[in-house]
Amino acid sequence: MLIGNMFQRVGIGTATLVLAGTAFGGAAHAADSASTSTAAMAATCEESRLITKPGGKVRYKECHRTYKGKRQSSVTLRVADHGYNSSPRARVVIGAWEATYSHYNPGGPDTQWSEEYKTGWHNGSDAKVTLSIVRYP
Repeated sequence: MLIGNMFQRVGIGTATLVLAGTAFGGAAHAADSASTSTAAMAATCEESRLITKPGGKVRYKECHRTYKGKRQSSVTLRVADHGYNSSPRARVVIGAWEATYSHYNPGGPDTQWSEEYKTGWHNGSDAKVTLSIVRYP
């Protein structure tokens, strides 16, 4: 059973990297948090938001900070699959960076939430989160 996956594209015209399951964050994320703590201003986070469509939903929280004079944004989210044979996909765009997070629960209509996904910090003053539903026959 596929629990969740992430599609990540950095920049325009670059290759697409597909990571499955919880292979999320990694060494690059750990290095970012250690090196940015002294140069970053405190992050401010907005209230949690919910986007709902028939077949799925996404709950997310958006945070902002200034790092080395640049405005950065980050999103933490969970995707819920609550429709039979639906695959909800949450797309996050921050500046030139974008990623799509998916959660597929083939078992039935019971709402099943994905693990928590974190985008990390990316240059851009705002994050745009959208939800789409892909139906399987």
